[in-house]
Amino acid sequence: RKIAYLSMDLNHAGAEMAVMDKLWPRLSKGAVVVVDDYGWTGNEEQYNAWNAFAATKDVSILSMPTGQGIIIKQ
Repeated sequence: RKIAYLSMDLNHAGAEMAVMDKLWPRLSKGAVVVVDDYGWTGNEEQYNAWNAFAATKDVSILSMPTGQGIIIKQ
């Protein structure tokens, strides 16, 4: 079964990347991923991990004023 919406809030870069490695293939085209704690000072490890992940998938992350990041799977 496909996933159309995923909210990620594990507060640990390694755990979030492990989950995404498993779930990315299950995300449908156009699926929205909301990444909590993406853009806040003090969360640089998560910020860097998500940017590295996005680069491997050729997607961008929209940085929100709430500190969250938004990914849309293409």
